[in-house]
Amino acid sequence: MMRGSELFHVELKKLGELHDAKQADYGRPNDPFANVRASEEFNIPPWIGCMVRANDKMRRIQTHAKGNSLKCESVEDSLRDLAVYSIIALCL
Repeated sequence: MMRGSELFHVELKKLGELHDAKQADYGRPNDPFANVRASEEFNIPPWIGCMVRANDKMRRIQTHAKGNSLKCESVEDSLRDLAVYSIIALCL
C-alpha cells in the first residue's frame, strides 16, 4: 500500500507526542482526558467541552489570519492543539 505524504506522518507523530506531554500536565494516570471530562461538572458532554477548547484555538488562528500577531503561542502550536482536540473529541 502506498503511503501518503511523509510530512503528514511526521506531523501525526508530533501530535501524539504533544498529547502525551500535555497529558502529563493536565490528565490523570488513569484518564488522559480528565481535564476535558471536567466539563461534565457544568452539564456539558466532554466531547462538546473539548470542541469549546478547540474553538478557542480557532479564534487564535483567526486572529493570526487577520494579520495580527499572537502573543502566547505560535499559529503552528494553535493548529496542532486544534488537531489534538479534534482527535480527543473523536475518542470521547
